[in-house]
Amino acid sequence: MKQIVMFYGSDRAFAEIIPKGHRNLLSVAMQMDDESKKFVMEIKGLPKEDTETEKPKKKKPRISNLVIYANEYNSVNEHVITNFVDFMAQINVTNMYIQNPPALLRDQVERIYAERDIIKVDEQKYNIISEDIVKRIYLGFDNRIIGQESVKMKLLKALYPIMDNRQCKPVVILFYGDSGLGKTETVQYLTELLGGVLLRKQFSMYQNNEFSNYLFGGKHNQKSFAKDLLARDSNVILLDEFDKANPVFHSAFYQLFDEGIFEDQNYKVDVRHAVIFCTSNYHSEDEIKDKLGLPIYNRFDAIIEFKQLSKDAKMKIAEVALMNTDHSDILPNEIREKLVLASAGLSNAREIQRLIKDTISLYEINRICNGLEA
Repeated sequence: MKQIVMFYGSDRAFAEIIPKGHRNLLSVAMQMDDESKKFVMEIKGLPKEDTETEKPKKKKPRISNLVIYANEYNSVNEHVITNFVDFMAQINVTNMYIQNPPALLRDQVERIYAERDIIKVDEQKYNIISEDIVKRIYLGFDNRIIGQESVKMKLLKALYPIMDNRQCKPVVILFYGDSGLGKTETVQYLTELLGGVLLRKQFSMYQNNEFSNYLFGGKHNQKSFAKDLLARDSNVILLDEFDKANPVFHSAFYQLFDEGIFEDQNYKVDVRHAVIFCTSNYHSEDEIKDKLGLPIYNRFDAIIEFKQLSKDAKMKIAEVALMNTDHSDILPNEIREKLVLASAGLSNAREIQRLIKDTISLYEINRICNGLEA
């Protein structure tokens, strides 16, 4: 073995450092299982007296570059991870690249190869909140997040402590207000400015038993929050519908919010320079204190309300949606004007966008079917 690289980060970033010519863990494990079965069959097929003198020898596969992808922990047998030392003893590897190794695998590698000084640890470099990003948010926010002008300065104030990595803990921000007012869109906007793909976990999708396994980790082939954090492609993290999580699990987030460290039985993740957004449908800070409780409430660096949209804001959202929605140019000006006026009576951006899409669909269906008999 010449080199071992243990890399922590996303699939995209990992793909940039691995060589083109390589074998992955799953293909090697399957090959070895097949050869092991064949070997046993050959032994059983020999005459009894020959088995004592002419036992066939298994040849170790030679692999120039062995690549272990994080998603392969879900696919290989558990014993490949738990007995990784034995697995490696059966193959000759020149270079090995491991993405997001669980603690059990990492410890075995370090125990075997640490003295040979061939282990390199590498991490994905994430873009940070910089002065330029702050300026771009200030200049572009009102055109992207329509009708929430009061949110902009509160958001920038919350982000300032983490600018240029000045503080060594994440910024944790709770957005609250009704659906369709721009909470998720604000998080998407910041992600676009920083680059990468948003890590979004929707807590309403997890039932209690599932959520417990997801948070605290189980077998290596099971999904976990720590795995998702390690594989994130952006340092913007969205815990959507945080209010839907059972309060019994809030303590799992204390260290994450306080120090930027999340640990389960298989992984330890450092997100100290991340921006963590939590969204909720609460209507007041008093309700947040009452429902979430003070221990988690006091860990938010900022709590920002998204207010109901004014009529002017709704009409502007409709105008922007008409410019950006596919095939909206087929609508006559008269219908477009009516849609803008009608949007003032709707509740939020989602309803406005749905009205416009439905109108386009109905207009096109009428055009296609015009002249046909019922």
